[in-house]
Amino acid sequence: MAQEVVVRSVIGERFTQIIETAKHQFLADEPEPFGGSDRGPGPYDYLLAALGS
Repeated sequence: MAQEVVVRSVIGERFTQIIETAKHQFLADEPEPFGGSDRGPGPYDYLLAALGS
């Protein structure tokens, strides 16, 4: 069963992304030392969480 996932950039933010699935919304961002705003977990945090689940 395919599920649509939409990733949107946040205007005015360099790396902040909003990730939307059918029922959930996530925020991803890079840490400040890497040029982000640290508004949410980074892509590697989500990757490791996915592998661990």
